Amino acid sequence: MFQKYASFQTADFVADTDFIEWVRRPTAASNQFWQEYLEVFPHQHPALQQARQAVQLLIQEGRAIPPASKEAEQIWDSIEESLNFIPIRRIGFLAQGWQRWAAAAAVVLTLGVGWYFASSSKSSMPESYQTLVEEAETIQPLVEVVNKSEKPRVVNLPDGSVITLEKDSRVSYAKVFAGKNREVYLTGAAFFDVTKNPEKPFLVYSNELVTKVLGTSFRIQAFEQDKNIVVSVKTGRVSVYAHKSSQHPDPETTGMLLTPNQEVRFTRSDERFNRTLVKKPVILLSKEEMQQFSFEDAPVSQIFEALEKVYGVDIVFDEEVISNCRLTTSLSAETLFEKLEVICEGIGATFKVMDAQVVITSRGCEKID
Repeated sequence: MFQKYASFQTADFVADTDFIEWVRRPTAASNQFWQEYLEVFPHQHPALQQARQAVQLLIQEGRAIPPASKEAEQIWDSIEESLNFIPIRRIGFLAQGWQRWAAAAAVVLTLGVGWYFASSSKSSMPESYQTLVEEAETIQPLVEVVNKSEKPRVVNLPDGSVITLEKDSRVSYAKVFAGKNREVYLTGAAFFDVTKNPEKPFLVYSNELVTKVLGTSFRIQAFEQDKNIVVSVKTGRVSVYAHKSSQHPDPETTGMLLTPNQEVRFTRSDERFNRTLVKKPVILLSKEEMQQFSFEDAPVSQIFEALEKVYGVDIVFDEEVISNCRLTTSLSAETLFEKLEVICEGIGATFKVMDAQVVITSRGCEKID
């Protein structure tokens, strides 16, 4: 049912009777139709938004009755002159009424001549919370929650997910997640505990970054004034990618996958990802499972493998080099990095974190007969 609009450009939308009717008199059914359309063709979001602005503009200007044909021709001549006489397909000058002027406004918006919008190109690259929310509300109204208090504020979403909203932060979402995705818009910082639903992915839009999950818990820090956006994962898995990658057939392949105790720092200026471990990795196993991790004169390789299971991190080491290294220790008291310092000190090794992995450097240990 969406195929008709698969290759539409801005001018095509504005000249479409059903599209015009939706902008003029939106209904629950038409809102859902266009929301689902954008989920199927996310790359059409800029064209749809520009077309909606054009239709709204014409409604505000009262262009129900077009001026004389001669004036219309002059408008098109001016557009072509601004574009150094690049030929433009003239839409509907033989037609009467709305479509002719709608097409003209659409072309003005698409080509950036700037009669009505000085920066229409910016609308095709949403980067701020306000812009993202305004675009989302062209499809359906959103609920906004703001936390101006010193204490975290708990927000219960319609799907059972819970957001802990931190100070000076705000979040917007639909009253009902009716489409194929559950979409939330954030500025500031918040912890998300998402209800699992593999059939309806959960998407968080935070400035230039999109975080996609099926069901997990994670934290996002994305204040408007900050140079970086940080996403850290507590449980489950999330994928993060730049918002502009939404036009890619598979945007997740352009970003990064995060697992527990990992975080990514997204530099907004150059859209660069830097994955690492969180400052204080948490234990992922139960107390009962932890009881088995007590070692007496055990191979250090076995201890490293245990740490990988306990914290869900990758520890890279040369098993042959440390084959003679043995220690007596337990994994119950210190943090991950404290444990690593103790182990490395005991075998004369060092460690560093690279791309969310712990890399061990060692000269080995003398063999004890």
